[in-house]
Amino acid sequence: MSSTLRVLFFHGLGSSINGRKSLYLAKHFPNSYTPHLKPYYLLPLAFWRAIIAIYHFKPDIIVGTSFGGFITMFLLQRQVWNGNTILLAPATGLLFKKRLWLPKDHRKNIVIVAGRNDKTVPLDGLTKLQQSSRDNIRFLVVEDDHRLNKSMVEQDQLRNLINANSQSPMTTNKINNYFDCIKLWLSCMFCLVVSFIREPFTLYHTIKRLRRIRREIIETH
Repeated sequence: MSSTLRVLFFHGLGSSINGRKSLYLAKHFPNSYTPHLKPYYLLPLAFWRAIIAIYHFKPDIIVGTSFGGFITMFLLQRQVWNGNTILLAPATGLLFKKRLWLPKDHRKNIVIVAGRNDKTVPLDGLTKLQQSSRDNIRFLVVEDDHRLNKSMVEQDQLRNLINANSQSPMTTNKINNYFDCIKLWLSCMFCLVVSFIREPFTLYHTIKRLRRIRREIIETH
């Protein structure tokens, strides 16, 4: 099955298309694809690239880690994506405290993986996410930190999770053309603006965080 599965991977804030998980997926899933979502301080661009990746790649399953998990959750909420999903330590509270939910009418497999020693995304926040969701959402706690490289990559658990949660029939893709991409992207942007209005302090801290990330990127080049 690994040779035919189309796995779309959204990497995290400190990673890239050449990150450890991305290379791991490329090795075990020849049809995997990791879009370049940086720079993260340009959130609209990251969402556009994610939506375009879903349209072009037509994945069987999406794996999102950390900030990539936040993007995946947002796309699930806006029903841009309605297929099998694995969320690795999703940064649920990174931007919005009130967006801690997943669609209750989602019928595909969703797996949330949390590291017991994660200092970036606390375990209790992900526990609340599971409690507010349907029974079809599986919650897995592993002995690992935020990156989850030991459990998912070194112990090869990620490959097993992907194979085990890609058994459902093919996903019905809502994105049929570029016009659909634009409509869904605009919907996401509107929702982002509304969320920022509802949580102005979150907007302030997010801008500071993204500016720091941009400064660090500039300093390293």
